[in-house]
Amino acid sequence: YKRQDKLVNFFSSIHPLDRVPRAGWVLRGVPDPESVAAHSHFTALLVMLFVDRYPDHWDREKALTMALIHDLPEAFLMDIPMPVSDSLLGDSKKRAELTLTESLFHGFSFRYADLFQELYEKKSGEARLVAGLDKAQMMLKLLGYMKANWGNLDEFWENGANFRDYGIPEVGALFDEICRKAGKKRPITFQT
Repeated sequence: YKRQDKLVNFFSSIHPLDRVPRAGWVLRGVPDPESVAAHSHFTALLVMLFVDRYPDHWDREKALTMALIHDLPEAFLMDIPMPVSDSLLGDSKKRAELTLTESLFHGFSFRYADLFQELYEKKSGEARLVAGLDKAQMMLKLLGYMKANWGNLDEFWENGANFRDYGIPEVGALFDEICRKAGKKRPITFQT
C-alpha cells in the first residue's frame, strides 16, 4: 500500500499542471493558451522524434525522462515567464525547483532529481537536447498562434534566447526551419 500511496500523492501534487497556463502566452493576449502539461507533452514528443531520427546521438530513456519531468515544479510555482524569472529570480527559482523536484520524487528513484539537476546544468547531450527542444516547442506553438492571429507575439521573434540550440546542430536546423516557415530571420543567439 505504501508504494501505491506514494503514486497517488505524486499525481495529486502535479494535478494542477493541466490547468496552469503558459504565462508568456497569457501576458501577450493569447486566448486559451496551452497548459504546462500540454507543453511538456509536446516537448516530450519532439524529444522522442529527435531521438528516433538520430538514434546514435542520445540516450532515449534519459532524454524522454528529462522532457517529461522538466516542468513538474510549476505545479507549485506556476509558470513564471522567462524574462522575469531570469532577471529577477535567477538562482532562487532554480533552487526552489530543485528542492520541489527532490520532494516530489522522495521515495522514488533518486535518479529523477539527479536528471532534473543535470538538465538545469546542461551537463549532458541529452540535457542540452531537451533544453533546446523546450525552446523549439515554444516557437512551434508560436507558429500555430500566429496562424490563428492570436495575441501580440512579435517580440518572440526578436529575443535570441528563444532560439538557443545549446550547441545541438539538429536543433539549430529546426529553428532555421521554423523561421523560414514564419518568414522571419533568426536573431543572434548567445548560447548559455
